[in-house]
Amino acid sequence: MAFELKIENKVALITFDDGRVNAVGFSLIDALNNALDEAEQNADAVVMYGGADKFCGGFDLSVMKAEDKTEQVKLVQAGADLIVRLYGYPKPLIVAAEGHSIALGAIFLMAADLRIGKDGDTKYGLTETAIGMVLPAFGMELAKSRLAPTSLTEALLFSRVYQGKDAVKVGYLDAAVPQEQVDVVNQNHTTQLSRFL
Repeated sequence: MAFELKIENKVALITFDDGRVNAVGFSLIDALNNALDEAEQNADAVVMYGGADKFCGGFDLSVMKAEDKTEQVKLVQAGADLIVRLYGYPKPLIVAAEGHSIALGAIFLMAADLRIGKDGDTKYGLTETAIGMVLPAFGMELAKSRLAPTSLTEALLFSRVYQGKDAVKVGYLDAAVPQEQVDVVNQNHTTQLSRFL
């Protein structure tokens, strides 16, 4: 897992990339919490970025589909604690979701203050039901708070995924912009996001 925290002009950029789907396991949760600790002390805003092809594909299925139920409960609880922290974070929290944001990735979006995505074929959605899993209670509550009431049934029960402007309409994103405007790593991220801050 490549993970980096860079603070520039009082904006903290947290980037993470496991070369696959950015599955959330214990190590990523620990790294994010440590980065959030430092950013809280030294930055005025935080941007989370998971790469061009994906933002986050959900919990680590090697844990969630394994036989060890204790580890599953521990991972879901650690994820819930992180989501609660993101939702109540004392500095503005921006997610730059250039890539797919599925399952827990979509919950990350709903926990942020500002969600910028790509206007293209990038997918955003809660897919737990489609793969035979149960949406955690913290995800359900966030969805009720952040998604359009008229879209809750298709988003939660039917696991519909959305792209671009449809993701904005439903409530996963605040803005869907061209790829070069959401690519905060290959551009100066404070310049790219200044119009949203």
